[in-house]
Amino acid sequence: MANSEVQPTGCYCTTLRKAARALTKGYDKALEGTGLRITQYALLNHIHRMEPVSFQALSSAVALERTTLIRNLNLLCKQDFVHTNSGTRIHAIMLTEVGRAALEAARPYWRKAQDHILKTLSNEEQIFLNDLLHKLQNIFV
Repeated sequence: MANSEVQPTGCYCTTLRKAARALTKGYDKALEGTGLRITQYALLNHIHRMEPVSFQALSSAVALERTTLIRNLNLLCKQDFVHTNSGTRIHAIMLTEVGRAALEAARPYWRKAQDHILKTLSNEEQIFLNDLLHKLQNIFV
C-alpha cells in the first residue's frame, strides 16, 4: 500500500545540493566543446546583462562570496573573456570581444539543456519550482 503523504527527505540542504550537482552536470555536458562550464557561462551572462558592472553588484547578483567570485573572475581574465577597468574607484567588469564570442557560441548549447528541463517539467511544475526556489533563496534572510 503506497503512502500518498510526502515523506521528509532528511536534510533539505543535502537534497537540494544533490539536485544542483545533477543539473550542473547536465549543463556542463551540454556545453562540452564550447570551452565553458555552466558556472562560467552563467557568470559571463550576468556580466553581459549588467555591464559595466561593479564587483559588489555582480557579487550580489550571483550570490557568490568575495573570494569565490575573485577566483572565478581571475580565470575568466586569464582566458581573455573579461577585463576590469581599474582606473576608476569602482572597478567596472566588462566582457571582452573574446568573451562575447564565447558566450554567443555557447548560447545554443545552453538553450538545448534549458529546453530539456522545460520539456521534462510541466508548466505547473516550472511555476512551482521557480516560486519555491525564490522562496528558498530568502528563507534565512
